[in-house]
Amino acid sequence: MRLKKTSTLTEILAQGPLGSLRERSSLIQRLDSLLGFYLDARLREMVQVAAYQDGTLVLACTNSTVAGQLRYLSRIYMQQLRQHGEFCELKRITAVIGPSTPQRSRPRERLRRISPATAELLNALSDDLGSGEISEALRRLASHVETAGGMKKDRSS
Repeated sequence: MRLKKTSTLTEILAQGPLGSLRERSSLIQRLDSLLGFYLDARLREMVQVAAYQDGTLVLACTNSTVAGQLRYLSRIYMQQLRQHGEFCELKRITAVIGPSTPQRSRPRERLRRISPATAELLNALSDDLGSGEISEALRRLASHVETAGGMKKDRSS
């Protein structure tokens, strides 16, 4: 049996459950961008809107420290967010710990190692200084030497 009318992808996505899911997703994105105006840059990377229903804004945080900070500042954020039409019925902000999103997480950079020549200079300087905090710090820094294989050189021998 042949379909009488062809449908575009936009029409298909607007129908039924897919349409409501798409609307909900765009609402959360809009709320997330509004929240971003009030969070500082450090918090912005670790917090995102997870849900908004019945006057409760649920924020997903990457760790418990950020969640605690949001709980502490929630009254301030509520006053600021209520100024927007989307948040006019906001009664409570709940911070939960959720998985970090790939779009916000940064790839971990490989630690840089120092050259053997630099390590020797740091060790010589440390020996010249004698004992003390600075000398110990220089020795620790010198222990981050890169060997030919790219691995950390073992200084225990």
